[in-house]
Amino acid sequence: MVGAAMTAAYFKTIMREIWSSKARFASILLIIFLGVAFYTGIRATGPDMSQAANDYYAKQKLATNSVQSTMGLTKADTRVLNQHRSQLTYQVTRYADVNQLNNSQVVRVMALPTTQRLNRLRIVKGRLPRHANEIVLDAQAQRLQPKLKVGSTYRISSTAKRNAQFTRRTFKVVGFVNSPTYVENTNRGVTNIGKGTLDYLVYVRPQVIKSSVITRIDVQFKNLRGVTPYTAKYRRLNRENTAQLKRWLKPQARKRQQALQAQAQAQAQAKLKPLRQATQQLASQVPAGTAQLVKLQSQLKRAQAQVAAITMPTYLYTDRTDNPGYTEYHENTQRVVALSTVFPLFFIAIAALICLTTMTRMVEELRLQMGTLKALGYTNTAVGSEFMIYGGLAALIGTALGVLFGVNFFPRFIAQAYGSMYNLPAINVQYIWMDIGIALAIALLCTLGTALVVLRVDLNSLPAQLLQPRAPKAGKTLLLERWQWLWHRLSFNHKITLRNLFRYKQRLLMTVLGIAGCMAMMITGFGLKDSIGDISVKQFNELWHYDAVVTRSGNETDQQRQALSRGQLYQASLKLQAKQVTVKQSGVAEQTATLGIPAPHQSLSKFVVLRHRQSHQAIHIGNRDAVIDEKLAKLYGVHAGDDLTIKLAGQTTKRIHISAVAENYVNHFIYMSPTYYRRVFKQAPVYNTNYVRFKQATKKQENAYADRLLKQAGVQNVTLMSTEKATNFKMLDSMNLVVLIFVISAGALALVVLYNLTNINVSERIRELSTIKVLGFYDGEVTMYIFRENLILTVLGIIAGCFLGNWLHAYILQTAETNALMFSPTIHPLSYVYAALLTLAFSLLVMGMMHRKLKRVNMLDALKSVD
Repeated sequence: MVGAAMTAAYFKTIMREIWSSKARFASILLIIFLGVAFYTGIRATGPDMSQAANDYYAKQKLATNSVQSTMGLTKADTRVLNQHRSQLTYQVTRYADVNQLNNSQVVRVMALPTTQRLNRLRIVKGRLPRHANEIVLDAQAQRLQPKLKVGSTYRISSTAKRNAQFTRRTFKVVGFVNSPTYVENTNRGVTNIGKGTLDYLVYVRPQVIKSSVITRIDVQFKNLRGVTPYTAKYRRLNRENTAQLKRWLKPQARKRQQALQAQAQAQAQAKLKPLRQATQQLASQVPAGTAQLVKLQSQLKRAQAQVAAITMPTYLYTDRTDNPGYTEYHENTQRVVALSTVFPLFFIAIAALICLTTMTRMVEELRLQMGTLKALGYTNTAVGSEFMIYGGLAALIGTALGVLFGVNFFPRFIAQAYGSMYNLPAINVQYIWMDIGIALAIALLCTLGTALVVLRVDLNSLPAQLLQPRAPKAGKTLLLERWQWLWHRLSFNHKITLRNLFRYKQRLLMTVLGIAGCMAMMITGFGLKDSIGDISVKQFNELWHYDAVVTRSGNETDQQRQALSRGQLYQASLKLQAKQVTVKQSGVAEQTATLGIPAPHQSLSKFVVLRHRQSHQAIHIGNRDAVIDEKLAKLYGVHAGDDLTIKLAGQTTKRIHISAVAENYVNHFIYMSPTYYRRVFKQAPVYNTNYVRFKQATKKQENAYADRLLKQAGVQNVTLMSTEKATNFKMLDSMNLVVLIFVISAGALALVVLYNLTNINVSERIRELSTIKVLGFYDGEVTMYIFRENLILTVLGIIAGCFLGNWLHAYILQTAETNALMFSPTIHPLSYVYAALLTLAFSLLVMGMMHRKLKRVNMLDALKSVD
């Protein structure tokens, strides 16, 4: 009975201790909460984003492979695939690319299958078309043309030749959709018309497109159903499937060539018969070599040569990795995973340090109670259980709240930031129990582990030793005191401050490290904002000095040249060839780059600044090599003096020699001289593009200039850089949300760290502070007695945090960049100032709270002897 009563009383004592030290208990709980929330939340973000994509691909039945041919596909190809229906599902697709002359946008018009077996469209607004006069648009179309709405009229307006591909060209918009084929918001792939890239897609009923030739066959292999994309197993099966698909269709190339030759031969025979008869009749009437006879004979030879010139078509095989955004989305989720392995460690490390300091102080405060309990016969386990329960409760409650908040908040918040770049539905949060278990283990280690470390000496001490207060730390002569000239000029308060700082080295180290960690995270947050914001300024103001890109169908004509320079808006222009090339290497997602060949190449510097990023030294294009952008060089691990493999549409792969790597932040560019282009591609460049520089102009004037140029024959597209800037960097605004997470989380952690350490400092020295109050110090002077130490420690933490933040910012930039984007690595000086001011503000806020506590100190109780 006595033991039971003592156990109940002891438990009440523990609860009373928690209640009497609410601030300390709450600070430990809050530290654990922040650490666990960040760890579990950020760790869950990558898997949540991946799972959202996997579910989306499965639901929309995204094709695993696609087949195209340089001469189109026919029913003969589908009959081959029909023989293997047990292994795959396929869907035929017909489309035509057009250059819209009314708004200079390149559009792919696709025939929507009656039954969508693969690549099912996700309806964003409205419905799918049911009649020939109805159309649905890619959601990207509404972003580019906000006036387009459900119920609007849409018109295909291109050249006469391209308009002839459709049975009708005016439609009613009945909906907006997203295709799983195009995960990324803006990139819709490349084309061989206009500027070379697609702006968006539209979907019509099958009878609208006249062509009977199949443009593409989409395939989904059944052995990949249920296999998680991006995994090693998926990649292995996909390689095997692609090889099998090639084997099945390999004979079709020869058969297609023969069919086309037979068809051409039959058509030619009908045309050649009268021509042959006329030639024979004329040959019997006139001597050989007569001009009219020679002319007829040459026509006959040309017609026969056209039949023989039909070559074997090339079959092109692609898979999901060639879809814009598919690989990049996965890489972004991996970047989040990379961040989740480093960034939360700062929280965990700081939490462990603060818990160690807090539990150390708690053991010191309850030293007398521990001695009493041991004298009453309590075992070490029973005595230590108070600290285990105290720390364990804080860890369990903090972990539970942290998991609930972190797993439900951070993944949604970060996915929303990336959501502006990808056409994916909202994520569903999932609890990753392994990470939750690790977080709980770390939380318990931070509390129970540190408590055991601190208790290991006191639990082995005799009750008589514990019933006596621990001897205060012995004072030591500071190294600074040997500097007599400075030491004698310091006031008494300043001398006391310095002695206290170096007397309590553990508190000094914990405070400096805690503040440095928080400061580093705030610098990283502000630095990310600088890195993102600088892209726009550096790319569009410092590196690019042109206001429009004019794309033509061929070399510049006199009429086009006159139209280009007409009007007060025009200032200068540069003629160049601009074509899209692909760069592909094992282990790196395929990249699309713009190959630019300026004429003359010496004039490029007036429109595009090619320079080394760090030294700003100018780069000149030579006649024996090419210049590439820095991000492309990083992706493929190449440097000046190396070679890079590129592929121009319709040609085999070529290797180019790199002379220099130029500063660039948006998209990929390769520049070479006309001489080097001829040497590599064995043909002369076609100068199909102009960079145009304007004088001061309004948006209305720029649009009027573009509209006027588009009316010129041969002008396919006019891209205004003001529009390009607004479109490209609208998505970067969402990254500010991620920056906000860094700053707010780091600020909250800094506040908790400063409060906890300051509270411990005050509690440890309450007798000392009461003594100086009795000696006549005013409340403000007592607060300054502590604040001077805190201010010095805060400044030391800020200095250390600057170096730590610089490293963390560089690491996060390296892991967070997308393939087509390079962040500016520079942190503005103001960012260091803002982070330092915020840290100082938190320090002042904490001291304000401590000032109120010090004013209420009961000096009599504090000065009671414990002897």
